[in-house]
Amino acid sequence: MVIKTENVITRPLLFFQKERQTVSCFLKNVISFPLISLIVCALYLTACVHNPNPVEIKCIEYKAAFDIGSGTTKMKVAKIDKCNQNNIEILYKKEAKVSYAENISGNLFNVQVQRAGLAALQELKAEAETNGAQSFAGVATAAFRLASNTPEFIQEIKNQTGIPVRLLSQEEEAILGYMAVLSVLGLKTKDAVVWDIGGYSMQMIFSRNDRDYVIYNGKLASISFKEKILSEIKHQSPGQHKSPNPIGKDNLEKVLKIAMLAAEEVPEEIRDKLNKPNTIIIGIGGVHNKSVARQLRIKNTYRREQLISELSTRMALTDKEIGGQYADTEISNLILVLGFMQQLGLSEVVPLNINLADGVLINPAFW
Repeated sequence: MVIKTENVITRPLLFFQKERQTVSCFLKNVISFPLISLIVCALYLTACVHNPNPVEIKCIEYKAAFDIGSGTTKMKVAKIDKCNQNNIEILYKKEAKVSYAENISGNLFNVQVQRAGLAALQELKAEAETNGAQSFAGVATAAFRLASNTPEFIQEIKNQTGIPVRLLSQEEEAILGYMAVLSVLGLKTKDAVVWDIGGYSMQMIFSRNDRDYVIYNGKLASISFKEKILSEIKHQSPGQHKSPNPIGKDNLEKVLKIAMLAAEEVPEEIRDKLNKPNTIIIGIGGVHNKSVARQLRIKNTYRREQLISELSTRMALTDKEIGGQYADTEISNLILVLGFMQQLGLSEVVPLNINLADGVLINPAFW
């Protein structure tokens, strides 16, 4: 799918398409240097984006942005230079598990998950205020696109917390994530494909000519993939069973095939871009930068061979053995990513701790 910026609600994102100065410690041309240069700057992101020159007080704002996903709500507080629209410093970040996608019944968010969501947002906002935030904005994604009572719930969020929340289309979600990466790292658009995996949707995106976007909008993601394993491999109802673990070594090939079939739907133009030697594949969202990175015990790039090796020892694990509040999707996340990497011929991904909150913080359309 090719999206022209003017054709979506995110028209103000054209702001980011102007020629930008790269952050002081980042490379002017990624192609001329090894991938490790990208990783070093990502690891020292705060230092990279800090502006050593004093900024007039009138230009400084303290904002909190919320990325309300299908399974996790993320919040980031930042000190912003509104005169230059630069994200100067991330002051605080936190997230809370709220299982929106798994609590839709009859196309409606149930009362329990609405209460849990409101409580999480109220708590996160209070912590944001403690850390200096004075203005607030949020975006909602895949699960909110599915529930028919989303408008009423978003209004209730505004009434109860004071946080204005905008529902994004999947195309807008892809573009906002892409712009978040570019604004934080200063990458040249021709060098990057951004791969975002959420709970109920997946996006791959690159900019063809700094104006038109080529986007893959996928429905197979962390939670939806887990549910497919439950129904198609384990023959269990996702409504009655929350976890497919232990998946079992004997099921790996069948589960992997589900992911690889979904990856066949990635447009040819994106496939070609992914396999160009200078392309850097940036993984954003919790699947890449938390689930996979944590299980592989890496901070920088992860490779396909590492996924295969990790799965060889973890397919028989139960939720209790895996541990953590996301145990039910940890192993399936590894398989999902591996399936796409194998089908698309990808050797490595650079996971970065970037989500839609980063895009909201520096996008004037939300403030």
